[in-house]
Order: sequence, then structure tokens, then C-alpha cells
Amino acid sequence: MTARLAIITAGLVAGAAALAGQGQRPSPPAPGQTFRSSTDVVMVDVSVRDSGRPVTGLTVADFVLTDNGVRQQIESVEAAAVPIDVTLVMDVSGNPRGPWAPRIPPAKTLAAVEAEARQVTTLLRPDDRVRLLAIDTYMQQLWPLQPVAAAPAIRRVESNGLAALYDTLAVALLQPVEPARRHVVVARTKGRDTISAISAAAVRAMAERSDALFHLVIMEQVAAEEAMLSSFQCTYMGLCWPTRRPWVPFQRRLIGGPGQVLSADGLALSAAAQSTRGDLHQTGLLIAPSLVSTFTKAFDDFRSSYVLRYTPRGEARTGWHAISVTVPKFSKYTVRARTGYGIDDPAPARTPPPVAANPRTLAELTNAFEHHAYQAMATGLRQVVDPARLIREFVEAGNPWPSAPRREATFAIELAEPAVFSLRAPTREEGDRLLDRFSRLIRHPLEPDEFERAWYYAVLTQLQGALRPAATEAFADRALARFPGEPRFLFAKAVAADQRLGVGTPGGGLPRTTMLSAADAARAQFEALLTRPEVADEARLRLARLLQRLGRTSEALAHLTEDRLKNAPDPVLRFLQRLFLGHALVTLNRPDETIDAFRSALSIVPGSHSAQVALMNTLLSRGDRDEAEAIAERVQTERTTNLDPWWMYWQGQYRLYPQVIAHLRGLGQ
Repeated sequence: MTARLAIITAGLVAGAAALAGQGQRPSPPAPGQTFRSSTDVVMVDVSVRDSGRPVTGLTVADFVLTDNGVRQQIESVEAAAVPIDVTLVMDVSGNPRGPWAPRIPPAKTLAAVEAEARQVTTLLRPDDRVRLLAIDTYMQQLWPLQPVAAAPAIRRVESNGLAALYDTLAVALLQPVEPARRHVVVARTKGRDTISAISAAAVRAMAERSDALFHLVIMEQVAAEEAMLSSFQCTYMGLCWPTRRPWVPFQRRLIGGPGQVLSADGLALSAAAQSTRGDLHQTGLLIAPSLVSTFTKAFDDFRSSYVLRYTPRGEARTGWHAISVTVPKFSKYTVRARTGYGIDDPAPARTPPPVAANPRTLAELTNAFEHHAYQAMATGLRQVVDPARLIREFVEAGNPWPSAPRREATFAIELAEPAVFSLRAPTREEGDRLLDRFSRLIRHPLEPDEFERAWYYAVLTQLQGALRPAATEAFADRALARFPGEPRFLFAKAVAADQRLGVGTPGGGLPRTTMLSAADAARAQFEALLTRPEVADEARLRLARLLQRLGRTSEALAHLTEDRLKNAPDPVLRFLQRLFLGHALVTLNRPDETIDAFRSALSIVPGSHSAQVALMNTLLSRGDRDEAEAIAERVQTERTTNLDPWWMYWQGQYRLYPQVIAHLRGLGQ
């Protein structure tokens, strides 16, 4: 939450117009530093009405704006004709005290939500975008943010659960806003929260710092009907306790008492909405507000409002900034604008400790990671005596970077590596538990994102390297549940199936039926990936090697002679293609072609032991003893810096781990 608040606060004052052209972010000021006149820009949406009618045609000279009481020079006044992002929030939770209330069929709830959402989308413009959230036991995203015309049919809505009202409003308010757009949040609620982790006061704090126009509609009539039914059941039927749940959830109500007055929570959310220039809407004498009518009014008001831009002067940069906007020439006009914005104090500067040459303690490893000393960190981790204890210390200490949870999740993978590779089962289990824990923590609250995808890819390459097929398959299934059809995750499962056969002869001592079943599974998985460009070349190579090990050399040869595989952009795959081709040709007794294949492999990776030994044996079998002896001497005496790709073949894509983890580090900063 702290990190998201900081992001939104920065978005309010980061000078979007100026920085967009420069492509850079200014360095943070020291505490108490005043605004820089060239980069800090504040944009304020302002609505001006005369007896309820919008006033148009006002200019810079008509407005007076103060920031913490200091009058500011308004640099521009523009009509708010910019495209908008709309977040609709609908409450589909049930009555926690209404066990015998007739349950609304899910299909009916879905149809009602769909119809209401479509009513709103018909009011939007082609450049506008829409997002749809639902309030139930968990926040549900029914539509991710997308153009209005692309909004799909809603397939499923979980309903009749508890009400995570405050959590869902927080998610809506904390969405980032592009500089050239505006964000409008319209939510309807039954007026109660029964399960959220945060409070109404926290929602108010977020609203004050968000860049959204926020309107909240209380469905008082629905709430009153549910309360009446619950009271009737208790008074006349004796059904005073829920039968669907073993406990009565605590309810935080927005309204209560005679006249449906706002409670403390209701007042907090009302203040939250008003701080954004929005409002909280209740049933009037004869009119009950709805999400559609409220949005219609808010959208009309937005289209007739102004955007004032100014560069704050004369005030300390950090802290809360109260904004006041007036039109002095026309005192009868009603002017509404957001009440202010906040900027958190920058963290005090500190001198970090130097990076240890051989970091092994948690503090030393954390410091090395902080300073991007990844090679020193890797060296230190290889020398850790008790990786399990190190992991437990990490879990107990908590996130070293509270405002950067992604950095912690990346660090966790690196910290888990010595445990994942350990020969001791309890240590491996400790590493698995750490990765399992972070697979839940990295989930984006709305939808899977690129960081989560990259995180799973890093874990799967690491597990392939550890030759842990069962663990690889388990994490691959978890990753595929989040990213269905991701070819790299499907490839990890295929490698795991191949690893189950054992290195060398298929089966590795397994019963024949088990071996054949595992071989069929691996073959089918590799074949299914031949049409996926991201992994097709390596899937074909490994399929060919599997077929060769199973004695189906002719089928293997057909794959190994594919032009695409022979010309693969990855030199490791080109080397292995020549090496495996040579071994297949040995089986077919074609020595001249075999020698050409092994020599070609050596031209790609000079000094490779696997290719040299294979070439030596082929030359010896053909009677070329002199060259075979020369190669044998060279293998024993020469030192090469080239890593033989064959040595890492059984570790799947672990050879890519350095690039994968480096990419993840970049995403996690």
C-alpha cells in the first residue's frame, strides 16, 4: 500500500507534460525543498456551475487558485475533453444475516451486472476505456481496462458472499493513470463491509492521494429490504443465527439509525469522494440514485469541467497541500475542485555498508543485492553451509525493501537456489516452501502481469537445472493456471517428463511399463510444442534425442535434418543438432557423414570434449589412428574456456538462467 500511495502521489505532481518530452525523472529533493519551477506541474479538475448549469468559456484570468494559502500563477486552463478511464464497481455480495433469504440465481446476477455495465458503456466515447470490478468475498475483475468497443461478455460472477467493499475500492482508487487521460471511479454498494483487511479511513487516505474522480452510490433500498427480511425471520420464525456460516461476520456499516444517517465509516467515505471532486449519493425524498444515473451526471459534469495547470511556488514541496479554487468575478458560481494532494517526505539519505567480498550472511547478501553485486552474491551463496537456516532468517526478518515487494520476490529466487540444488531433502523442502510462498505473494490483485510471468520462468529454469522433475511439474502447473498455454511453461513440463526417464538409457532402471509411459508422455509434449515458435527449435531437438534413445533413429534423423533446426539462432542448439546428428549417423553406419557432423559441431564450440571424443572414436573405428591419438592428446592437455553445451543438456533451459534472472531483476527494481 505504501508503495502504491507513493506512486500515485508522484503521479499528481511529477510534471507529466514536461517529463514526457524529456523521457527522464528528476532526482528527489531534500526534505523541505521548494518546488522546481521547470518540472513540477499540478493539474486540477474544476467544475463551475451557475444554478446547476455548467459554465463554459472561462479563462486563466477568471480563476484564483491557492496552494496552502499561497496564490499560484495558473499556466493554462483547458476544457476537459481528454479521454477517460472508467472503473465501475458493483456490489454483488449477500446478506450475512439472511440465511433463509431466497438466493438469487447466479445467471440472474450476471445478467443484471452485464446490463448495467452496458448501459454505462453506451455513454462513453470511442477513445474512452472501461474496467469492471465486483464486490464479493474477494474483489473480482470482470473486465480488465480496455477500449469500450472491446468489452467482452461477462462469463462468470461470484455472488452472495461477504462484502470486501473497502478492499475493492482501494484497488479501484490505486490504479495508475496515464498523464493524457483522466480516471473516473463509480461504485455502488449495499452499505456494509464484512471482510476487508483495511478501514474506511484508509480508503479516504488513498482517495485524497489518488488521481481519480470518485463517486459512491449507497443502495439503501436493497439494504433496507435485506435487513427487514432478516428481522422478520428472527422475530417470527426464530431464525436468528446464520445456518450457512458457523459465525456472524462483523459488519462495518455506512448508514444506520433513524433517517439512514451516515455512520463514521460513511462519513469517511463521503469525505473520500468529496476530496476527489466526487460525492457520496444517498436516496432522496423520492429519488433513489443508481450507478448509471450517477455516472451519467458525473460524466456530463466532467465533460463540462476545466483542467487548471500550475507550477507550485513559495511552498515546501513535501507534506499535505490544500487547494482552493474560486472565481471571484462571479461570486454566485459554485466551484468544485479536489481539496488537495500530498507528497511524502523522501527517505533520509544513508551511507550503505560496503559490499562484502564474500557475502554469506543475510545482511551481507541483502547488501550485495542492493548494490547489484550479483557475482559476489552468487559466489557467497555457493559457500553457504546451511541454506535452510538462511531462508528461515529471511522469512522471519521480513521484506528488506518494504516499498519494493518485487525486489524481494526476485531476491527470494536467488536465495532459494542453494537449497533447491541441495542433496539433503529437508533443505530442498525449505527452498520449495520459500518459492511456494512467493508464488502467492507476487500475484497482481487484478490480473497476471509480466513480472509474475518472468518470476515463474526464472523458478522453472532453476528447477530444471536442479534435475527436480516433480518440483518442476508442480510449479509449471501452477504457472500454467495463471498463464494458460504459455509455451515456455509447457516446455518446462516436457523437460521434466524427459528427466523422469533418467540420464543415458531411457528408464534408468525403471520398470519397462513405467518407462514406456514416461517416454510417451515426454514425446507427446515435445510434439505439441513443434508449432510454438518460442520453443519449437529446442522441442524438436529434444524430441529427436528422445527418439534416438528409444532406438527410433530414422525418425530422429528426420527431425535433426530440418533446415530450421540446423540454422537455429541459438549456437547451443546448432551445436547439439550436429552432435546428435553425428550419433544418429553412427547408428546408421555412415562414417563420412558422421565425421562431418562432429567437425561441424567443433566449428561452433571449439574445444568441446563431447564432440572431440565422439570424433576421436569415429576416426579410430575407421582406422585413422594418428588423428584419433592427436585428438586424445589434445583433450587431455588443452584448456578451453568454452563450456561444453552437452554437459548442461539434461538441465533443460538452465543455461538461460543468468539472462532470465537478469531480466527479472530489471522488472523488480
